[in-house]
Amino acid sequence: MPILDKGVWRTDINQLDEIDHFPTQIVPEKDRYHFYYSYGCPFAHRANLVLHYLGLNHVISSSGLAPEMLENGWTFNEVFKDDLFDSRHLYEIYTRAKADYSGRASLPVLWDKKVNTIASHNSAELAFHLATQWQDFAQHSAELVSPELHDDILAMNEWLNSQITMKVYQVGLANSQVKYEHQLEKLFQNLTALDERLSENRYLFGNQITLSDFFLFPTLIRFEAVYADLYKTNLKLLSAFENLYRYMVELYQHPRIQATVDVPHTKRFYYYSQPALNPTRLVPVGPQLAWLDNSKGE
Repeated sequence: MPILDKGVWRTDINQLDEIDHFPTQIVPEKDRYHFYYSYGCPFAHRANLVLHYLGLNHVISSSGLAPEMLENGWTFNEVFKDDLFDSRHLYEIYTRAKADYSGRASLPVLWDKKVNTIASHNSAELAFHLATQWQDFAQHSAELVSPELHDDILAMNEWLNSQITMKVYQVGLANSQVKYEHQLEKLFQNLTALDERLSENRYLFGNQITLSDFFLFPTLIRFEAVYADLYKTNLKLLSAFENLYRYMVELYQHPRIQATVDVPHTKRFYYYSQPALNPTRLVPVGPQLAWLDNSKGE
């Protein structure tokens, strides 16, 4: 994957000894920030879920990226435009913040329009901050991180990131049969544990949606549409996990959650942007998703 090396976009290397980071520095303020995301990116999806669920779109503007991520990384086009700077590529946002930036030009990005820099590009920190510090601006107030569950939610989020979100990638990008099968077994053990947890709970922490649900949902919503085929996570159908599947479908029925999902866009991102796994760049027509078809008919 290409990378910025002291402000220069490099396609001939994919790793650096030292990379830069923008610390998360956000002061809740109306019309101060611009959010960059893609429907395809599961990490950006976390913050986008909080943004929509709480109804913060009226105080934080946003721009989506095109689904095709090629030699220039995340890209804008005629449909998906940079409403702030009219950039062509996401890496231009990074070099605008720091001309000699070294590192990935990744999503999500929260841009601070007041001081002209990146306020956050850490998906977990950004989602947490939006969930806990922006209640005064929320059009739909909800306690996504209650004081009594604070530590448990943070621990769950870390586990979901390493054992579900990243585990899918470890399966899909494994370079040997042994590694693939090892990671696949771990992934499905973890999915089984979640299914058992949800046999006694409507959501991960009882009857109320919490931030942790927005760390799990992005992986589940991509599972049948992309991961089972492209990443070979097809040991079992997701529907074989009765409680986990019910949970995903129920969350998807919520209009503000559903607004963050674009399955055709997501499929194009994964199948078109990973030629090592899909050299023809053909995007499959299927699969038919019952939960998606049913929601369109309502």
